[in-house]
Amino acid sequence: MIHRGPFPNGLNRVRSWKDGHYDTSWTVDFIIHNKTMQREGMKTFKQNETQSIYETVVDVHDGDDVSSDTYCCPNCGSVSTIAELQEGCAYCGTSFKMSELYPKVKNYFFVFDMSGKTDHMFKTVIRYGLYLLPLNIIMCLAVLLQKSGVGFKGLMAGEKVFTGLWSILYAPICITLMIPVFGFVGWMLDCFRLAFSSLPVLFEVMGSRQRFAAGISPVCPEFTFEYFISKIVSFFKIFAYSENRRDLPFYAGSDNGEEFDDLVDASFFGTMSCKRVARKDNMVYVTGDLYMENAYDLSNRIKAKKEIFRVRAGRRTDIPFTTNFSITKIQCPSCGGSFNAFKTRSCPYCGNEYKQENTDWVIYDIQNITKKIKIKRVITWLVVAAVFVGTFLYEMSMFYGLNNGF
Repeated sequence: MIHRGPFPNGLNRVRSWKDGHYDTSWTVDFIIHNKTMQREGMKTFKQNETQSIYETVVDVHDGDDVSSDTYCCPNCGSVSTIAELQEGCAYCGTSFKMSELYPKVKNYFFVFDMSGKTDHMFKTVIRYGLYLLPLNIIMCLAVLLQKSGVGFKGLMAGEKVFTGLWSILYAPICITLMIPVFGFVGWMLDCFRLAFSSLPVLFEVMGSRQRFAAGISPVCPEFTFEYFISKIVSFFKIFAYSENRRDLPFYAGSDNGEEFDDLVDASFFGTMSCKRVARKDNMVYVTGDLYMENAYDLSNRIKAKKEIFRVRAGRRTDIPFTTNFSITKIQCPSCGGSFNAFKTRSCPYCGNEYKQENTDWVIYDIQNITKKIKIKRVITWLVVAAVFVGTFLYEMSMFYGLNNGF
C-alpha cells in the first residue's frame, strides 16, 4: 500500500460513536493498493487500484493505557512490558489471559477511490471508450451518412459516401475524438449502476445499529455495534484461515468450513447487518449477515467474489463486564502447562481441554447465504417492477378511459 493524496497523516475521526465504555471512530487514508498473487514464480492474480482505507479505531473513555507498564512473569520472574506479553513471555513461553489494550485498530476495509490520481481517471475513461467503440463507430458513421446526404437507403443502393478528403478523414478523426466522450458517459453510467446495485445492501443493513442497541443495551450496554462487527470479522478470518476449525476456542459450531480450504484472501466489505437479538437463560444471541470480498484458488486462476455469510454469535450475560485491566497466567488444571488458549482449546502437553470462563463472544454457526440473498433480491426487484408496470398500465388505462368518455 503506497500513500497518496494531500493528507500525509490521513484524516482522523471522520465519523465517531461514543457508547458505553467505548469511543469508536473511523480514520481514513488514501492509498494505491497493489495486490499480486503468484505460484511458482508465475503471476496468477494482479490488482492495482486507488483506494481509501478505513480503519475502525476503538478506545475506552474511562480507562488508562497500560501497554507500557511492566509486569513480572510469575513463572520465570523476567520483567516485560504488558504490550510484549500479549504474545507470551519471551523468556519462558508462559501465556497470559489479559484484557485488550487500547487504543487499537479493531477493523479495516477498502473503498475504491479515483480522487487524487488523474492518470488513473484518464485510463479509466479511455478503457470505457474502447469498450463502447462499436457504438462509437455506428454513431459516427450514421452522422457521416446524414451529412453526406446519402442516407441509409442510398448506402444500401450502392451510392458512394466517401467522395472527398473530408469524408475520408471524418470517420477516423471523429471516432478518435469521441472515444473519451463515450468513455466518460460509459463510466458515469457504470457509476450509477454500481450505486444502484448497492441499494439492496443498504436496505438489508438499515436499522441494524438500532436493533443491536435495543437488544444488547438492557444486558450489556458496554458493547457498541462497531465493536461487535470488529470482533466477528476477526473471528471469521481466523476461522476461515484455520486448518483445524473445531479446535478454535471461540467456535462452537460444526466444522462446515470446507469451502474455505481454497481461500487465499478475505477482505471485509465494510458492513454487517443485525437481523435479530435474542435472550435465553444467561445467554444473549445475535444473528447477522457479514459482507465479505473473498478470493479463492481455483488451481488455474484466482477468482474474487463478493459473498454474504449468516453468522450467529452469543455471549454470557451473568459475567459482569469491566474495562479495568486484568492479566492472569493461563495454566492447564491437569498438568500445569501454559499455552495460548485463544488459538487452541486443548492443552498441547497433556491433551485435556482447557475450559476457560466464557467472557467473550462465541460463534455458533456460519453459513454462506449468498445464493439465497441473490434469489431474494431478484424476486424483490421483479415484484417492484411488476408493481411499477401495473401502476403505469392502470394510470394509462384510466387516462385513455377518461379521454374517451368512459
